[in-house]
Amino acid sequence: AFRVALGGICSAVCLLLMFSSSFLPMLDYTIPTFAGFMMVVMIVEVDKNWAIATYCAVSLLSIFVTPNYEATLLFILFMGYYPILKYYLDQKKNRLLVWAIKLAVFNVAIVIFFLAFQYAVLVLWAAANLFFFIYDYALTQLTDMYINWFRKKILRRK
Repeated sequence: AFRVALGGICSAVCLLLMFSSSFLPMLDYTIPTFAGFMMVVMIVEVDKNWAIATYCAVSLLSIFVTPNYEATLLFILFMGYYPILKYYLDQKKNRLLVWAIKLAVFNVAIVIFFLAFQYAVLVLWAAANLFFFIYDYALTQLTDMYINWFRKKILRRK
């Protein structure tokens, strides 16, 4: 019961923090960091498996609950699981190998993060162009309706 309760509390705190990124956008990088710290609480108080389960639950729920996708993606790609990884890597003796793994994991996550937003910009640009065509067509139709129907029938002008 303790594990489930602690997992629920840590998940709730993480989700509250992640949700707060929607009205505190200047903390896009800070909030996922604080939310990730809750995984340390899970590791120390319970174990690695519960921390991973909490991370997975928060990651999935953040996709649906958090309107700030940048903060959510940062949590999913790095800030959420890194405390779990760090906890176990720091117990290893070979410091050089540990730092090499840490840097590799961070750099892979950051490259994926930036690529995801680069493609998001392209998708948004394509959607904006599609919207422009729809807007232009609707504007033509509304102008025609105003001139040929509203103006003649309602305003009684030719």
